[in-house]
Amino acid sequence: MSATTEETPLATRIELRRFVGRELLLWLWFESEIFEGTLWTKEHGSFGMWLEGRLVLDEARESTVIKGSAPGNHREAKEALLRGKTPNRAGLHLAWDGGDHALTLRGDTLAFAGLTPPGKPLAEEEAPVDLGDRPPPRKKRKADDVDESDLERESFYERMHHARDIEGLFGALYRDFLTLRLGPGWDKDVLPAIATWVRGEDVDAGAYKKARDRALGRRG
Repeated sequence: MSATTEETPLATRIELRRFVGRELLLWLWFESEIFEGTLWTKEHGSFGMWLEGRLVLDEARESTVIKGSAPGNHREAKEALLRGKTPNRAGLHLAWDGGDHALTLRGDTLAFAGLTPPGKPLAEEEAPVDLGDRPPPRKKRKADDVDESDLERESFYERMHHARDIEGLFGALYRDFLTLRLGPGWDKDVLPAIATWVRGEDVDAGAYKKARDRALGRRG
């Protein structure tokens, strides 16, 4: 580590790298559109992903908020990109592992919010449980009653496993993004395709996929 890096405050180094998460969101948005909502990773195979719900783009103190079933398709979304704004937060719909999942991904921190298990939207009273919480006291039950504390613990662990699996999927996407972002193909193939897409022009998805797979060391 260089002396310059050591002398730079941690908060400053984090701030200087916030653009990476925003570029990841932009790339996911771009690929989800040109590949018609079907993405893939080496570990997980193909799965469905598209923007849904709320999309926030900003630049300095100016923000654009778009809501709807497909916020990325709104003309206002691409116009915001043309004005130099970048995605800071996006609602995502994920069709994977036999179920539908919903979450919000924050660009500046790469943190998840509002993650729901497949087929069961979380109500307010079902907000994620803090890992430090203790299970509620065990209630006495009759012979035919179900132990509510056991059910709550089972639900808690199911949600934790669900969050871990989703984190693994996004970890694989992030790895692919960084491979592209740090390679020569980013300036040669990815950025020109994204610029064409932002302008509202047709992108040759087949040619982009070949260049993408080549950069990621994949065949076919």
